[in-house]
Amino acid sequence: PTQRQVVLVHQEASDCSGSDVPNVDSPLVGGMVTATRLFDGNTSVKVAMTMKPNTTYRFSLKCVRPLGEIKTDDEGIANVALAFPTDMVGPVYSFEMSVEGAPPGNKYQSAQVKFQ
Repeated sequence: PTQRQVVLVHQEASDCSGSDVPNVDSPLVGGMVTATRLFDGNTSVKVAMTMKPNTTYRFSLKCVRPLGEIKTDDEGIANVALAFPTDMVGPVYSFEMSVEGAPPGNKYQSAQVKFQ
């Protein structure tokens, strides 16, 4: 399988492909996303993050559809695996994560995932 790893950055907005999100370690990074193209036609997404404790985040394939919810434990840690059909997206895409009903300034954007 082919694999890409990108950071989740505390950033309010970006374009659908995450082209303006830097894939570098910084104080704004809250987690890592590993996308793996599987042989069965699906893409596995593993999210590892440290955020606000006991909080539920909505995790989405940016500009496409929600993928699921991620709940942090009492230390703010979460490790979750999600999946989606690989043909839902092109070779370049990104993810977005937010807390439902949270005020602006609480979103996370992933750096661009590129399978080209």
